[in-house]
Amino acid sequence: MVINKEKQGWYLRWPLGETPHRTILSHIHGETDFLPRNSCVFHPTAALTAAALSMSAGDEKLLRDNLTELDYHDILTVAYAHTERDKIGMCLASRVRDDTLQIAVVLRGTEGDEWYSNFDLGYTAEHSGFAKAADFAELKLGDYVFTHAIGLQPSFFVTGYSRGGAVANILAKRLCDRYGLERVCAYTFASPNTTISRRTNRYTCIFNLERQEDFFTRVPPAGWGYTKYGKTISLSDIGDMTAGYRALTGEDYIGFTRQSAVNNFLCALQTLAPNVHAYYERRRQIGSRRLSLYEFMRVVAAMLSDHMDDDAADIFLSAMVSEYADLMSFLSSGADLTEIIGSGAAIPKCSVADSHSPAAYMASLAILLPQ
Repeated sequence: MVINKEKQGWYLRWPLGETPHRTILSHIHGETDFLPRNSCVFHPTAALTAAALSMSAGDEKLLRDNLTELDYHDILTVAYAHTERDKIGMCLASRVRDDTLQIAVVLRGTEGDEWYSNFDLGYTAEHSGFAKAADFAELKLGDYVFTHAIGLQPSFFVTGYSRGGAVANILAKRLCDRYGLERVCAYTFASPNTTISRRTNRYTCIFNLERQEDFFTRVPPAGWGYTKYGKTISLSDIGDMTAGYRALTGEDYIGFTRQSAVNNFLCALQTLAPNVHAYYERRRQIGSRRLSLYEFMRVVAAMLSDHMDDDAADIFLSAMVSEYADLMSFLSSGADLTEIIGSGAAIPKCSVADSHSPAAYMASLAILLPQ
């Protein structure tokens, strides 16, 4: 089906964090279409559209409704029902413009056992956990292209938030290598670092929007050689987003307002593990055990994926009085410790979570890209 070219503006809805049934309706203004003719030039309407899609990716119905509003059809969701460590929930949809099949690829943030994958860095040029998820996404996208792009040239609109942003970053790079930069338009939000490659700047159609107060966007650390493909656009130091956050959520922002807290954390992290090898192999005493930083982060993954047992809880509490104390203090800042231990399948309310939240990103985007 051909796009309705008379349409100038779209109403997209996205969930307000983990709160059930609370959503925000965003009116995104645009002229004719939300995608730019030149994908290597930052396009505010494309960025806002990508943000709403990526923030809504955790709710399958909501995402489908948003894609339908944008005139996409043949909507396919993959790996939404069950989470596996090295896979990712994703949504594919398409629409026709001229002789091109525009394919939207929306990658979901972390769910369930995918938390273990987030901490699996590996020793290759790309973060192992994210790269394996990108392998899965690339395979599913290849099947979709094969069955839908008959007689048409494919182009790709790729987006994701958090883990979805990291996988989108790697997937978009691979699509650029295969199809060319002019056929890829990618916007990621709150993406962790993905690669130690030194040839990242050439991917000028990939835009990574991040808040420097959000520690998720700064790990694995640059001190270990990690970065992202494409251009990074900072949402920090552009104004006070706290009023916008309060207007969206009805709550006070408890996240970090300055980068210094994250900077100090990264210094402490690199003292514990100055490189990837030390991350996996350098063990320190936690209660009666000796654990590497990687092994400890797997305990954090167990908590976040609802696999916290008594043994894991004991490690978590013992870490408060170990060489991991500074790390624990940062991660639990602004939170109730009993809530952290009892939480499952989501990041509990704390400063780290608020800094990373969709509401914080949308409030920051409203300052950067007022409509």
